[in-house]
Amino acid sequence: MTYFGIEAPPLIAPMLHAPLAGPPMATQSLAGIPYFGPLPTPTGSTGSALTAPAVAAEAMRQQAAALLQRCYRWLEAAVTVVPQTAGFVPPLVTAVAQYEAQQYDACLAQTAAVITAVRQLQLSVPTLPPL
Repeated sequence: MTYFGIEAPPLIAPMLHAPLAGPPMATQSLAGIPYFGPLPTPTGSTGSALTAPAVAAEAMRQQAAALLQRCYRWLEAAVTVVPQTAGFVPPLVTAVAQYEAQQYDACLAQTAAVITAVRQLQLSVPTLPPL
């Protein structure tokens, strides 16, 4: 995509190929197959292989990725209507860098600030696409 005559790299390319963390789902009762409880983990114990902080971090990662993708898609559409919206590129690049550094809370805060600014701009520029 080109902004003001310069080529800009896609903002979310690193996120599109991010591996999903976590073990596969435990065996469940499907088609008459009984459920025998949790499967042993590689260490031999039973129960969840993910701790509560790991689950929370994964939830934040997914939320940050979803918001970044949403902002990126909006920006692709908005920049053709109002070229000045390219001003949102630097803060979103910062958010992507925070995402890549696994600073998901900072990434969410940065992305939320961009979304707030976009919503304020939408009030004064009705031709902008919805976010």
